[in-house]
Amino acid sequence: MQELVYHIDQDDAGGTVGGLLRRKGFSRTLIRGLKRAGEVLLNDVPVYMRERVSAGDVLTVKLPPDGATKLEPERHPLEILYEDADLLAVNKPAGMLVHPVGCEQRGTLANAVLYHWRVRGVEARFRPVYRLDRDTSGIVLVAVGHFAAQQLARQLTTGTLCRRYLAVVEGLPGSRGTIDLPLALQPGATARWMVAPGGKRAVTHYRVVRKLRGAALLSLELETGRTHQIRVHMSHGGHPLVGDALYGGDTALLDRQALHAAFIAFNHPRTGVPVKLCSPLPADMRGLVQQLLP
Repeated sequence: MQELVYHIDQDDAGGTVGGLLRRKGFSRTLIRGLKRAGEVLLNDVPVYMRERVSAGDVLTVKLPPDGATKLEPERHPLEILYEDADLLAVNKPAGMLVHPVGCEQRGTLANAVLYHWRVRGVEARFRPVYRLDRDTSGIVLVAVGHFAAQQLARQLTTGTLCRRYLAVVEGLPGSRGTIDLPLALQPGATARWMVAPGGKRAVTHYRVVRKLRGAALLSLELETGRTHQIRVHMSHGGHPLVGDALYGGDTALLDRQALHAAFIAFNHPRTGVPVKLCSPLPADMRGLVQQLLP
């Protein structure tokens, strides 16, 4: 059972335990879970949410354990970039699904992470903070427990959690720019998106890192996180990702979209300390860039 400890200062004195937890970012759902299966102690004594706190008090929150998962743990190599009691950051290879879908219930990142945790005696559900496409490589951030997942989801929504990608696109866009175009599913499609009025707002910022022969290496930052956002935005502007057959990219040089989740920055959900993680280009994209050097 995970524990969170809060030392009450003058600013929080006089408020209720429940109000304090809400100010600390606990959702109503998580507070209800604490009432059912968790434990809240004020100076080591169990208390109700309506109890008032004083300066100098110590509030300890024992989070309820995660429920059982139906996913099957499987042993697969994992490149771990960061790990502690609240977080796991993994460098996902291209070709691997983040989570089982349909008839593909094995061989995913979720299966591998659950095995990794089982070996270490960690009981938790697989909670990715965001997902990457099967053929997109790079950093996937996984929360350990409901509290960390909730805190990081909030950072993702508010833009506190920053994500940057590297991509090789056809042609040469302007040196930098912002694409603010709404996205919607193409009519009759289940996994193909398009720019469409009335779709969900999608904002992508980009800059050219290096000019290549008939192509460019871009750094892209997501302000929103729509499905296939980078791929659709770049294709719509006439610069599809190299290897992205779904959105018009040439597959002669690479057999998957040249897209890599290279950087994330966020505040640790428990401590608030800033965390920054980087992942260099994988071998196939490094080879592509070398091949296209002018």
